[in-house]
Amino acid sequence: MIVAEFSLIPMGAGTSAGRYVRAVHEMMKKSGVKFVPGAMCTTVETRTFEELCMIIERANKILVDMEVHRIITSVTIDYRLDKDISIDSKMGGVAAVGP
Repeated sequence: MIVAEFSLIPMGAGTSAGRYVRAVHEMMKKSGVKFVPGAMCTTVETRTFEELCMIIERANKILVDMEVHRIITSVTIDYRLDKDISIDSKMGGVAAVGP
């Protein structure tokens, strides 16, 4: 399993990105991929790199279709090979540490 986070910055589209984020999250809901919205990025869980790249490509296309002319995309990927990971397992590890 791959856990990744990504953010898209629509350049030249004003100071509020809420409508773009909502559109991308709607696509992700329809795709059935597990994701968690965050304050500055979205965390997603996929089985393959291909699935991850497809989600990010679709997200960029949504912004293009919304007439954004420049998009900065940032992606961080956790591809762990020694054991299965998930968003839930990663969040459980954080909760176990505590403040």
